[in-house]
Amino acid sequence: MQFAPNPVLHAVLRSAVDATGAAHGWLLVTEGDELVVRATTESDPAVLAARVPATSGFAGYVVSSGQPLAMSPRRGDERSAQGVAAVLGIRPSSVLAVPCGTDEAVTGVLELVDKVAGGPFTFDDVELVTLIAGIAGEALAAGRDAPVEVRSPQRLGDDLLRLSATDPARYATVAAFLGALLADG
Repeated sequence: MQFAPNPVLHAVLRSAVDATGAAHGWLLVTEGDELVVRATTESDPAVLAARVPATSGFAGYVVSSGQPLAMSPRRGDERSAQGVAAVLGIRPSSVLAVPCGTDEAVTGVLELVDKVAGGPFTFDDVELVTLIAGIAGEALAAGRDAPVEVRSPQRLGDDLLRLSATDPARYATVAAFLGALLADG
């Protein structure tokens, strides 16, 4: 079974990356003593669902403190060698990590690294991403954090054919088109 990023969380993350000019970003969700990537800007699909200890890296600091973090890490900062950035082989020159959650608990972290324009993330970036992280926190609280299952074309076609039996006008044309497409492929 393959999984794709959750579209709601991906849109929230993309908004934060675009608004701040970050080169990389990911949204992590707390699961027990781990942080799990649920949305990412990385092209490698293996990053989605990657797990890191909830106490490591910049995101781990944000989970434990409940406070945003914006900084330019020094060379010896061991948090640079931990977390998702380390898994990707990235040594960030600037980091912005903001907690996501509700008034009761931190349920995740929106983490951005390497502002493309160079230099550190600004106070305005922190304020903006904090607002965006609030949206992510609401999505997480509503249970919209799971990756979305990507069905095989054959299974999708079978599902559409089954639906066409219950609502022929709506699904028959789509099912026929998809069937013809699969037959040609």
